[in-house]
Amino acid sequence: MKKSVFIFFTFLFFIACDNIPHSPLIGKWQLKTVEKNGEKTLVDTVWYNFQSESVFMLQVYRPQQDRVVAFFGLRTQDEDVISIKLESEAPVGYSDWEGATRSFTIDKVNNKKLMLRSEEGYRYSFIKF
Repeated sequence: MKKSVFIFFTFLFFIACDNIPHSPLIGKWQLKTVEKNGEKTLVDTVWYNFQSESVFMLQVYRPQQDRVVAFFGLRTQDEDVISIKLESEAPVGYSDWEGATRSFTIDKVNNKKLMLRSEEGYRYSFIKF
């Protein structure tokens, strides 16, 4: 009897977990291209990590130092607009972030691809890492 009750509650737990809405944005995304004014730049050293509904991490690989530098922050989302505030400003040269706060419009997001547009007119294309 105890075994049956345990199996029943375990089954209910998995069903309940399956009903939790998961945003396709959650996960690690590798930046592949940045485009502005028709000019496309290939990138493979930057990752955006949407670790939960509010936690964000920017990672940048620095080949000169052979290391990855991480910047942490929080994000909010209103419809298709994401606002991110890093704990500290990303130093110039680490990415195209100038300051600690950025906003993006989500143009596309699914389980494999993410496309963001910045207020400055840049278009970012990511793949799920």
